[in-house]
Amino acid sequence: METVINLEFDCTNIRGLAGEEEGEQAFKEQVEPRLTEEAWEGNITIRFPEPIIIIGSSFWEGFAHPLVAKIGVKGVNERVTFVTSSERLTQELYQFLI
Repeated sequence: METVINLEFDCTNIRGLAGEEEGEQAFKEQVEPRLTEEAWEGNITIRFPEPIIIIGSSFWEGFAHPLVAKIGVKGVNERVTFVTSSERLTQELYQFLI
């Protein structure tokens, strides 16, 4: 089973995401409710909106922490696919997993 989550942010005036609390909030509001125990066992795709070209380390720390806490860095690397506006940004997300 694959779960696809399309994140939504007000991209009218922003091109980047920052703030640990904002990352935690985004995860709690947009990701956590979609991840049943069954979903955690399968593959998960998380898509960031195309206009977002910067994801700050503070945002990423708050956002990624619950993923790593639940399935570990290895589990995230193996089962979670992040889709961003660029391959470089996507690779940075994997590099900076806590």
